[in-house]
Amino acid sequence: MRDDGAVNPHRRVARGPGRLLPSALRSRLAVLFAAAVAVVIAAAVGLLAFATDRQFDAAVDTGLDTRTSALRQALERGDVGVVRDDPIAELVGPDGTLVQTSPAAAVLASRGRSSAGSSFLPPAVLTEVRRSGGAVSGSLEVPRQGRVRFTATPVAVPQAGSVLVVGTRMRELDEAETRLLLLFLAGAPVLVASLGLAGWLLAGAALRPVADLTRRAARISAAELDQRLPQPPGADEVAVLARTLNGMLDRLEAAVRREREFVDDAAHELRTPIAVLRGELELALRTGRDLPEDAAESLAAALGEAERLEHLAQDLLVLASAERGASARAAVDLAALAQREAPRLAAAHPVDVQVTGPPAVVDGDERALGRLLANLVANAESAGAGRVRVRTRLLDGGGHVELEVADDGRGFPPELVATATERFTRGDAARTRSASGAGLGLAIVAAVVADHGGDLELGHDAELGGAAVAVRLPRARGGPPR
Repeated sequence: MRDDGAVNPHRRVARGPGRLLPSALRSRLAVLFAAAVAVVIAAAVGLLAFATDRQFDAAVDTGLDTRTSALRQALERGDVGVVRDDPIAELVGPDGTLVQTSPAAAVLASRGRSSAGSSFLPPAVLTEVRRSGGAVSGSLEVPRQGRVRFTATPVAVPQAGSVLVVGTRMRELDEAETRLLLLFLAGAPVLVASLGLAGWLLAGAALRPVADLTRRAARISAAELDQRLPQPPGADEVAVLARTLNGMLDRLEAAVRREREFVDDAAHELRTPIAVLRGELELALRTGRDLPEDAAESLAAALGEAERLEHLAQDLLVLASAERGASARAAVDLAALAQREAPRLAAAHPVDVQVTGPPAVVDGDERALGRLLANLVANAESAGAGRVRVRTRLLDGGGHVELEVADDGRGFPPELVATATERFTRGDAARTRSASGAGLGLAIVAAVVADHGGDLELGHDAELGGAAVAVRLPRARGGPPR
């Protein structure tokens, strides 16, 4: 039977950041891996930018120190004009006026909106050099000139308190650094996507054994608990999972076997005392003609309960036999079987049984399939049906056959559909002492269908207005039908 409530349980809606992630574990791992790669690449680009900037500044400072040393030696010899020949250099007097400057330095001063005859450096930097008495290095942004790296050194020429300023433009280096970073950033999405795809493939390869175990475990039913999952070699997580699942299947098989043996043994042991009890009650009713009326009614009621117990024990035996799957198999025509059983079922139950449909041959147990049909008709009668239609049809191009039993009764209550094939399940109208059924009819039907490798579906028949039970079984491959 298809039970949407069991097969597709209600999913809990994820809340928080997890709802942004895909539901599949493989996709989540790939997304998280790609996100981690993106964070690592961003951090690497930031560190690269910082390291490159520091390296460029250190290399430029080394060149500035060399030029400063050469200019100081020339100034000590009294050659002040050497400053004018330097790419960017200026000699600032103690009062802040320019003693000598190179043309490029004069351009920087004019672009930096410095006053005429003053250095392109801010006065605060010159004051810091004179106060500290040591060289000061730094960078300065000049409008339309870009960044300028400079070194300011105190000198005693032409008089104490003078400052020698040497600089170089950093525009080309900064642009080269920017192009390098843009190149890394442009390639980052491709790298993240490639590594994300690689992570997705690796996650799929790592989870493939788990998916295979899941598929194999899903195919194991209650009638096939003797099957086991393949155990991969080694002691990794997948091997441990396979061994754990097989151990669980061992325990389930033992528990189910003990339950079936208990039901079978209990039903067998109950048959004799119930038969004796029924015989004694029938004898008492036949011979006790002079019994008071209330005593006779009590004996009749006890006889009815004994008959219920007898039917229950018989149903338990049939259910245990169907769940064991130990029945003999032969080719059985469901249409012919229904035609033969229809008169007997109509006589046993006050319903009109109609059989239609083509021959539908299956490989099964004729007695069990007959009991299946009888239980479905009895279930229709208990639901107040007056007409029962049994119809066969071929499905899947003849690969499967379907036996449908529909009636004009009350049908299945919506809340009962999900549990109708469980043991001792009855509708509200049947939960009385006058009801003859014990709630095992559909459970026996489900066990017979499972034993024959079929599928059971409960629903509603639009034509008759009552319940519709569809039994789908594999079609027999060969052999004449019985």
